[in-house]
Amino acid sequence: MQTYYNTNSEVGLELRTSKEKSFLQQNRILSYFQTFPQDTFTPEEVWQAVFDPYVPLTSVRRAITNLTEVGKLVKTDVFKVSSFGKRCHCWKAAAPVFAKELL
Repeated sequence: MQTYYNTNSEVGLELRTSKEKSFLQQNRILSYFQTFPQDTFTPEEVWQAVFDPYVPLTSVRRAITNLTEVGKLVKTDVFKVSSFGKRCHCWKAAAPVFAKELL
């Protein structure tokens, strides 16, 4: 799964560092959702709970989108009001699929 989108044409060490950071961010976000599998969170809530303010909120949104596309997270019909006063969708961890459920 692609975790970093090289829209600013980085190369070499800078590109590798950016890819590593986005991969680690995505893993931290997935771990957070899996720690609270029944709860729903907005991207802003995840950002506040998991990261220091130097990590852009857009990075959290990117990771949540990626994780949703591969079925690790589910976008819900639940809304919460963000700090900007706007309704924002919530996500939750996807239900794990067990081998016996596939039979």
